[in-house]
Amino acid sequence: QVVIFGVDGENGSSSICADAGRTLAGNSSRQVCLIDANVRSPRLSAIFGVDKMTPFSTDKVSAREHCLQIEDNLWLAGPSLLANNNRVLMPICELKERLAQLRDEFEYVLIDAPGTSVCGDAQLLGQVADAAILVIEANSTRRLTARKAKEALDAAGVRLLGTVLYDRTFPIPEKLYRRL
Repeated sequence: QVVIFGVDGENGSSSICADAGRTLAGNSSRQVCLIDANVRSPRLSAIFGVDKMTPFSTDKVSAREHCLQIEDNLWLAGPSLLANNNRVLMPICELKERLAQLRDEFEYVLIDAPGTSVCGDAQLLGQVADAAILVIEANSTRRLTARKAKEALDAAGVRLLGTVLYDRTFPIPEKLYRRL
């Protein structure tokens, strides 16, 4: 279970999470679940063209039944899986319980969370998941801001696997471009 989030609100973490999920599902026969935990702005759901997900019920049904099957072994869970009706993440003990249910259903769980500067959801999810990945947007995220985000994650006890530089461009120098 890995949480993917950025520093700012619009940071590309949803695209990274969707691409990682598709790649993981495409290269494995194991079950992969993507969770849109950005309860205020569900971008991951929008990437897959899903407007509304079924609210989570406490009936005796499996967590998988609250997920939408995207491909053979790729599933999507909406924000209601980890949040209450007021669009606020559940308390940490309930989050742990819900993620334990998902661990029983899926081999891989990727969680798309809001940016660290938006709210504390990323740190909270990072504490209950196995690890986290920080997405830094090229030409947008300031170095000092990224460093402060990493320090805040370290202080919260989040196990950071690494960072992803998103939206990096590789311009061709003019001399080389003319030769092409």
